[in-house]
Amino acid sequence: MEPIQLWQAKWSHGLYVPMYLFFGGLTSGVYAVAVLTDWLGIKWHRADTVSKVATYTSIVALGLSGFFLTIHLGKPERGLAFPIFFTNYDSWITRGGWIVGISTIFVGLYVLLRYFGITSWLRRLVGLIGLPVLTMLAIYTGLLLSHAGFVPLWSKQFLPVLFLNSGMTTGVAAVGLMFLLTWPFLKEPDGDPRRVVRWMSLAVVVLILLEGYELYQFMTSLAASGGAQQVPTGQFVAPKGGAQAYAYVTQGALAPWFWWGIIGVGLGIPLLLTIVEFIVSPWARVVATAKFAMILVGGAILRFVIVWGGDLKAPLPFPPSKWPIPPVTGG
Repeated sequence: MEPIQLWQAKWSHGLYVPMYLFFGGLTSGVYAVAVLTDWLGIKWHRADTVSKVATYTSIVALGLSGFFLTIHLGKPERGLAFPIFFTNYDSWITRGGWIVGISTIFVGLYVLLRYFGITSWLRRLVGLIGLPVLTMLAIYTGLLLSHAGFVPLWSKQFLPVLFLNSGMTTGVAAVGLMFLLTWPFLKEPDGDPRRVVRWMSLAVVVLILLEGYELYQFMTSLAASGGAQQVPTGQFVAPKGGAQAYAYVTQGALAPWFWWGIIGVGLGIPLLLTIVEFIVSPWARVVATAKFAMILVGGAILRFVIVWGGDLKAPLPFPPSKWPIPPVTGG
């Protein structure tokens, strides 16, 4: 008997959750860039300038993440007072509340230390201590979805790593974009930012290739999951319906968003633009600006596709019932 395919048109109706996940991962990536370039700034002055741009960008990304999360909550005051109202510590919503709260402290403190010019070694130390917390912020955005347990697309194996990598990719892209946009106001003695941007472009290439590989592994795993019958009912470590989720994302209603949005705008075209950026020197800044912006758009679309895919639930197989059929007696 064919299983019953369950649909719940809930996640595709709003933008708050995808945007919260996007800006949460973005905050993590931008903060990582700020800290790493801060340490590089000890020997390389231009890296310190990048760190400064990344530091102030991180507080903006964090604010937008908090904005979308607060709007999404039915009672925003409970989100602001999560230690009182969130008491289920087995839930990633509660754990995530603490991760977001602690991340906010580290980002805010790091920005204040940078703004007031307090001892650079203290700022770098605070940034380094906060780095694992902010890394966990990006991973948590994947864990939050994957622990639902009954959505084939929300994979415990792939989503946390994919969202972490995407957070780093969009983080570098956001800093690169802001660096180019604010360059005229940075008062640098060297009037050409291309050397810095090229290093950031190389970092983006590596991260895009990793993200592309992770997406390939993710989609291949879904396609090979054997449809609805691989995992017995109730064992939600890998929900049934992976093949249906693969078809929904790559061939169904979400296919244009996946192929044109994630693969095209977010990954493929930026790789091609990087080659153009290194060849067409006079237009390098324009090409790099477009490339970084496209990576950000692709990273946001990735969250939308994953969240929208949550409308497809694990199918429920029901064996045929024989009790209503009267027994056959005699000849």
